[in-house]
Amino acid sequence: MIEKVQQSDLDTYCLDSSAVSIGGTPANLRKFPFPFKAAMTICSDIDETRSSAEFLEIQKFLNTRSMTSMGKGIGLEIGNSFFFYNHKNEFSYFDQDDRAKQITQAMIQSGYIDCLHSYGDTDSRDDIIRALGSLDSANCKIEVWINHYGVSNDICKKFEYMFEQCEGDTPQSSAYHTDLTLAHGIRFAWVGATTRIVGQASQPKLTTAFDPRHPRVSTGNVMKEVRKQILGRKDERFALHRSNDLMRPLTLADGGRVHEFIRYCNHPEGVPIGATSRGLAYVISKRNLANLIAREGYMIAYAHLGKNGDRAPVIATESQSALRHLATLNEQGEIYVSTTAKILKYKFAHQSIVATQVQRNGRTQITIYEFDDPIEGRRIPSIEELQGITFYVEDSKRTDIFLASQKITQLQLNPADETGRPSVTIPLHSLCFPDV
Repeated sequence: MIEKVQQSDLDTYCLDSSAVSIGGTPANLRKFPFPFKAAMTICSDIDETRSSAEFLEIQKFLNTRSMTSMGKGIGLEIGNSFFFYNHKNEFSYFDQDDRAKQITQAMIQSGYIDCLHSYGDTDSRDDIIRALGSLDSANCKIEVWINHYGVSNDICKKFEYMFEQCEGDTPQSSAYHTDLTLAHGIRFAWVGATTRIVGQASQPKLTTAFDPRHPRVSTGNVMKEVRKQILGRKDERFALHRSNDLMRPLTLADGGRVHEFIRYCNHPEGVPIGATSRGLAYVISKRNLANLIAREGYMIAYAHLGKNGDRAPVIATESQSALRHLATLNEQGEIYVSTTAKILKYKFAHQSIVATQVQRNGRTQITIYEFDDPIEGRRIPSIEELQGITFYVEDSKRTDIFLASQKITQLQLNPADETGRPSVTIPLHSLCFPDV
């Protein structure tokens, strides 16, 4: 059951004083929106996507049920990224014709472009001011940052050995921008952390990095992940590997703070091969997705959907098949698939929410008080930020949920899941593909 959640889904309703103060017992959160057992996205860097036509063909296959050169689309919420400046005449905001800019703006507004893959080929603060000004004038907001190899406006030096230069958060640099970028709305950032272990925010299982078909290479990959976990005891670069969580607060060189997240990629020929159009088939193989469900974990799969050497078809045939299998698992209620931004915001809401429940007059009353945000502090969330949040309850038909002093009127009432417990969900809303 997918339906749009609006602010009108709240009714003003004065609670008595005992309910307004934080009291009762902690509310019992389900890990994922009902009925899903895991959550994932494909986080694709825009590199080597050569034209507006190629970009749209990729997205129409991923996001719609329309006919494409690869057959009928799979209708999933899988987003993409962009950069502003590109010297190779690839798909980018400023360096192609106005069509590329119009498409990018429409896809950002609809939620299907959700990541900024750096500002691209520039080390000029003036270029960055121009870029953000263009987004703001078009009412476009981006919340996810992705570092890009070989550009000086990347942020955070802890993985600089992978990117060459990372000067974007250094105030003394001509490429400095994080004061402006965070003010625009960037909340989440990938600065280089990549894992071969399937299923984040779950107990790490090293065997998920082992493939018996490639025993020698797989053993080496497992040992690399063991080394990262050991280094993570003291080396902040590998803290996410150590905890196997999906995200953690990160303080940048200028004092700005974001939620750093980790991406997944594994391939017997190496991560760079896995992060291609063809390599994606291995990354989201049936084996890996089964492990993800069994681990009840998150996955942000690292990819470059535009990296397809022969360019025909646009997405490699084997990856099309893997994506169709992923769509089936989504339809069956096994894996919640959405954009990088939506998965990250859901995970943030789930780990930050402060909510309690009490029994009143034969009904369960759940009150959501605030987010305990390690970066922004305590604040009351909007109804939009709560979509997908699911509470286990004794009787879904005899449950009320309040956001502070307002009652949430639109709820999804769920039957018992595999745990034998019913639940109530603040409904998800689906994205709408733009007319481009």
